[in-house]
Amino acid sequence: MNERARMSGISLLPIASSVLAIVMAFVIGGIFLEANGKDALHAYRILFERGLINGDGLTETFKKMAPMLIVSAGLLIALRTSVWNIGIDGQFMVGALLAGVSGAAVAGSVPNPLMWLIAALAGIIGGLLWALIPALLMVKFSLNEIITTLMMNYVAVNVCAWLVKGPFQAPDVVAPQTKQIPLEDRLSFIPGTEVHVGLIVGLICVVVVAIIFRSTVYGFCLDVVGRNRKAAIHAGLPVGRLAGSALILSGAFAGLAGANDVLGVQGLFKANWDPGYGFTAFALVYLARLNSLLIIPFAFFFSFLLVGGDSMPRRADVPTYFIEMLEGLMLICFAVAVYLERRWHVISERLRGRPDDRVEPETSSGVGALEGLEGSS
Repeated sequence: MNERARMSGISLLPIASSVLAIVMAFVIGGIFLEANGKDALHAYRILFERGLINGDGLTETFKKMAPMLIVSAGLLIALRTSVWNIGIDGQFMVGALLAGVSGAAVAGSVPNPLMWLIAALAGIIGGLLWALIPALLMVKFSLNEIITTLMMNYVAVNVCAWLVKGPFQAPDVVAPQTKQIPLEDRLSFIPGTEVHVGLIVGLICVVVVAIIFRSTVYGFCLDVVGRNRKAAIHAGLPVGRLAGSALILSGAFAGLAGANDVLGVQGLFKANWDPGYGFTAFALVYLARLNSLLIIPFAFFFSFLLVGGDSMPRRADVPTYFIEMLEGLMLICFAVAVYLERRWHVISERLRGRPDDRVEPETSSGVGALEGLEGSS
């Protein structure tokens, strides 16, 4: 095998390990269902029929994919910088609330594209400001962003619930919700489909993030900070500002995702509405091996899981938490697959009579061990 073929084989190994982790999670999940007296094959058949085969289900999958792409693109920026933004859900909710309020306020009085832009900017600002607080605490006081972003989630839930039950509540309805954006004023459909143009926005966000990491100095600096923070400090990089900006950008993307969902699907913001994209995005980004463009197929896969999983409790009598459990199993199996992948590399290098000279610095997000495909994306 020549050198080019050998390198091609190595580059495919991370993808294969992610796929293997998904397969093993489905197997373990099936064993769990059978052990609880459920028909695993029937449940999985419903999952695939609803999320992939059924025409309406496939449309819903693409609609769900739009915010998933944007959230994951933003989360990738943070994780590639070794910053753990656990507050995705809170930033998403704040962005969605502000987008719903601002969009409904100007709907009908300005052209639709301008209304979409205003609502999108409101969502971006909302998510950005909600991430700004933990970013400042991280940079100025070295507070752990895992704790601060997680706590901000709980604050966001209660603040949004209070606002939508008080000053932002629609005056003509009893239910706690914002004023509804008329159906004709929401995001238009992609020609020939019933999927709104927010999906295209999501794809653009992923491509932009890929360009940032592949072709800009800023993206290179973020990668250096993520791979080895001590080396970045010795190189004179503004590590604090870079890490803080990554967290803020991640929040801005989450807020944009909230605006996308409100403008494309929901049309309003309801009290206690939380689609919970944050945890799913973590599983998605890591299974994509922190590679920007690989987010696209994995976003489709996880969107299909969410859409198909909605029908499983009713039609297959499986627990309502099964899809969340499946996502957790994927992460566990993924961790095992990464370990086996690294052991395979060490053994193969020894068999070739060469030392394992890879440099994998220890980072909080495991960037050195997980990322490595961006150059080919």
